[in-house]
Amino acid sequence: MVRVRGRLKWLALALCLGALPAFAQDERSVKSPDGQIEFRLFTSLPDGAILNSLAYQLWWRGKPVIDTSYLGLAILFQEPMLGDNVGLSADKSLHDAHYNGLWADYLQTSTTGRRLQFEVRVWNEGVAFRYIVPRSALLFDLAIEDDVTQFHFAEKSAGALPEHAALPFIREVPGAGWAGIFSQFVDGFPRMELKRFDVQTMVSHLPGGVPDQVPAFKTPTPWTGPWHIIVLGGEREKVSDAEILRSLER
Repeated sequence: MVRVRGRLKWLALALCLGALPAFAQDERSVKSPDGQIEFRLFTSLPDGAILNSLAYQLWWRGKPVIDTSYLGLAILFQEPMLGDNVGLSADKSLHDAHYNGLWADYLQTSTTGRRLQFEVRVWNEGVAFRYIVPRSALLFDLAIEDDVTQFHFAEKSAGALPEHAALPFIREVPGAGWAGIFSQFVDGFPRMELKRFDVQTMVSHLPGGVPDQVPAFKTPTPWTGPWHIIVLGGEREKVSDAEILRSLER
């Protein structure tokens, strides 16, 4: 994918050099009810980048599990990616008996009215987040070429990341437990999978999209995407059977 490849090119350079984002703006933080899990949402400009990008980190028991990872959707025939060159325009906290959450609205400053909204919910056992695309003049019909959500593991584990992986994908977190990446199944939406980006990073992927030709998924806006889910636990079996997975099915 040409557009995705362009972003991954400079991200690869930054990660290979061990670079951290040059700066972070508009940071928002959401903690689980027990305070053990923290989701940090912000925009950052990594070294060598021209445009800032929406990004996140996931912390567990005071340590990062998912380090700075970038968020976004590649839209067919449109530049830049939805998630790049954005500024926070509004946000609000969300609360439930079992989770804390955040809704945030971002304006893409280089386009005429393109917006991306982001919702995250943080339980005691993990997080779920999703993209929401409001209707605008440039996004009356949404043609998604790919989902390019990153999962950059903060620590290396004993085994190498696979080149491709179906979801769910469960991986050991050295010295802490296990982390599982899941995706909500939505009828009509392609089943997401993961592709290896580097030795510590997996990137979500929608099969079926052809760069500059055919979208992987097309729908009118407004559109609410499926949940991306990260479950944390001390035992692998508990990750696979987490309550958060059943909660999102209801």
